Order: sequence, then C-alpha cells, then structure tokens
Amino acid sequence: MIAVEGKTMETAAPELVPTEGFCRAIAKLPTGVTVLTTVAGDSPVGCTANAVMSLSADTPSILVSLGSHSRTLAAILGTGSFAVNTLSWSQRALTRKFATGSPAERFAGVPWQPERRVPVLSAAGMALVCEVGDTADLLDHTVVVGKVVWLRDTNAAPTVLYGREQYPLGA
Repeated sequence: MIAVEGKTMETAAPELVPTEGFCRAIAKLPTGVTVLTTVAGDSPVGCTANAVMSLSADTPSILVSLGSHSRTLAAILGTGSFAVNTLSWSQRALTRKFATGSPAERFAGVPWQPERRVPVLSAAGMALVCEVGDTADLLDHTVVVGKVVWLRDTNAAPTVLYGREQYPLGA
C-alpha cells in the first residue's frame, strides 16, 4: 500500500520478466572471470564467479556474491577467508573446470600454493586473499565483504565473459 495525498492505494506486486529472457539479456553485460578458492577441512575448494566487484580502496575490500547453497560459500564462511583469482586467456579452460567440473576434481592438475592458509592459483594473473567481513543474504544469494589482506598482480591481461563466451582483454 502507498499513501498519496492522505489516500491509501493498493499496489500490485510487479510482474517479473521470465528467468530465461533475463539470463540471455544479463549475459550481454561484460564481466570479469574469477575463481574463488578456500579450504574445507584440509582440501582446497573453489568455483568460478563473475559477481565480484571492488567495494572500497580506503579499507581495501571487495564484494562477492554466491548462491546461498554453494559448497564454496559454506567453506568460505566456515574458514573466514578466501582468494579471488583472475584468469588469463591461456587459462580459460579453468573457468569451465571450476564452474561445471566435479567439485572433488576441480584442483586436479592445477598448481596452487597456500597464502595465509588459502589456496591461490599459481598462474593467476591477479590474486587477492581476503578475510570475511560482513555478509548479507539477498534473495537466493549471499553477498560477502572480503577485506583484502594479501595481493599479487602480474599485470597479465584478464579474460572477460560476454554472451556466455570468454574473450581476452587487452594484449
């Protein structure tokens, strides 16, 4: 209900667009390709994520959004830390491996090293290790604030996702 000039009016809930059409349209929004990594017990875990953005430079921090039922999200919340790894064009196969591959096999044959007890992909062009700050449950996702405590930047050109395909950025 809304009040206009002292009168109360009923408002209908907005009719949302179909999911399929929304997914096709939003795929046309270019975005970075990252792999989020952490540990569950003694094992590295990770997933591909494109909902990653900077939050603040004064307190170096980022936002990541993961499905609320994600195994990687559960591990991130359990350990309190995670890494964001950007991938270069030559590493584009890892995007699919971490997005669709068996969770138990995602790290098979992928070189990584621990930084602050978090697995960081050895060939990542840029990597950030973050401590979990605030979290917010929004619809079917959880947004996590990551406070950056370590970084590596090799200046390698990242890969971007557009229209469900990957493209090299820069040269």
